[in-house]
Amino acid sequence: MQQTTKIFISYSWSKPSHEEWVVGLAQRLMQDGVDVAIDKWDLKEGHDKFHFMESMIKSEEIKKVLVILDRKYAEKADQRAGGVGTETQIISPAIYENVSQEKFIPIVTEKDDEGKPYLPAFLAGRIFIDFSDEGEFEDKYEVLIRNILEKPAHSKPKLGKIPSYLLEGSAPTFRTTSILRSFEGQVTKNPKRINPLLGDFLDEFFNNLKECKAVASGNDIMAAGKAIQDAIHAYTPLRNDLIPFIEKLLKTGEDFDMDLIIHFLEKLPALKYPQDQRSSWSTAEFEHYKFCTQEIFIYLVAIGIKLEKYSFIEQLLYTPYFISDRYHYTTEPKTFNEFFQHTEVLDDYYRRTLSQNFASPAAHIMIQRIPQNYTKDHLIDADLLIYYVSVLKAIRWFPRTYIYREDFKFSLFDRMISARHFEKVKLLFEVSTADEFKAKLNEIKNKSQNSSGMGYGGPYERLRPIYELIDPDKIASIR
Repeated sequence: MQQTTKIFISYSWSKPSHEEWVVGLAQRLMQDGVDVAIDKWDLKEGHDKFHFMESMIKSEEIKKVLVILDRKYAEKADQRAGGVGTETQIISPAIYENVSQEKFIPIVTEKDDEGKPYLPAFLAGRIFIDFSDEGEFEDKYEVLIRNILEKPAHSKPKLGKIPSYLLEGSAPTFRTTSILRSFEGQVTKNPKRINPLLGDFLDEFFNNLKECKAVASGNDIMAAGKAIQDAIHAYTPLRNDLIPFIEKLLKTGEDFDMDLIIHFLEKLPALKYPQDQRSSWSTAEFEHYKFCTQEIFIYLVAIGIKLEKYSFIEQLLYTPYFISDRYHYTTEPKTFNEFFQHTEVLDDYYRRTLSQNFASPAAHIMIQRIPQNYTKDHLIDADLLIYYVSVLKAIRWFPRTYIYREDFKFSLFDRMISARHFEKVKLLFEVSTADEFKAKLNEIKNKSQNSSGMGYGGPYERLRPIYELIDPDKIASIR
């Protein structure tokens, strides 16, 4: 039986939002098998809080102490003020005299205006884990839990066999990372290889994605939700290969067979069903594929926006998709809204484990796991563009991420007063002229006069309708 690792969390009662963040981290660690001691649920009325702090820090049972750092913690520690000051007086000798320096893990949650972390003097020079950027939470969380559980991300791999193609002269079987790394060089040497490389990459991606299964240890909602979350995490390296691969593909300027990407997308919705012949199954077992499919499609559009490859986006949004279900191939064409799926089990699990009423847990997860070289605005712009096109096509797509946008500035629409820019993007809206686009916008506006607009309920603002993103009369009005 695996021994449980117990840790203690030290933090400052700075403000309610900070306390909620700390408790959310503690709850997440508990769900991932780490026994967390924290005042919120271990310190009761009548207890001596200073004795509690000292016992936690000095206890041999406590393997790690997470020191959650924000501006208030650093100030109190340096001034030896309040409970933080008391903990500092206990922790400092332990660090300097060395219980085990690895026992104390500084967690930075806030930086100053110059981007410097708030570190108290007794932790100056210590290596910390930076949680100050919410968009990097998942990556930093993995670093943290690997440290706590002593499961390093990098370990020496087993010695493999010499590739068969070197011995037999046959074509190699690429993994996604291998294809990505060699792509530019191979296409530069031989542009005709672009379609075989694209096909190999997408086939390898799809086959590997099928192996990212949600394996639950029980039948309850918590076990199923945890399994879905773990499966999403397992697929992340594949997604992080797909994004730069498609970027490189589009940057080559070479013609490629778009149908390879379309056919790849057509296969994804079938993953929400078992691939074998079983007659019954739990939808939770395959729910992570719903999340993965939607995220993949949004990022493909995001790549197109980032690189201004509007023809690529147009094909994604207007190509008919012939999607197979579990039982048969359909000849009935579908639209891109087939890639929008609800994740009921994941949403329920996320709300329970983090004790927060997220408008959309799936959207929150997407925002938390944005890859390198992308921002949340890239993701949200893509989600919104898909939505606005869906409005024009009168089909269903709801941009779940929109509430994470700090403002509604959208360069693609803002610049539409330029005739030159309009000529580039008009194909995204199936129009040939500015007047034709104006007519579409006015038609939607007239139909929506008695509508309060779409959006989340409660405190969240509504979605701005497309005709409010730009004044129809100003479209293509300047050079």
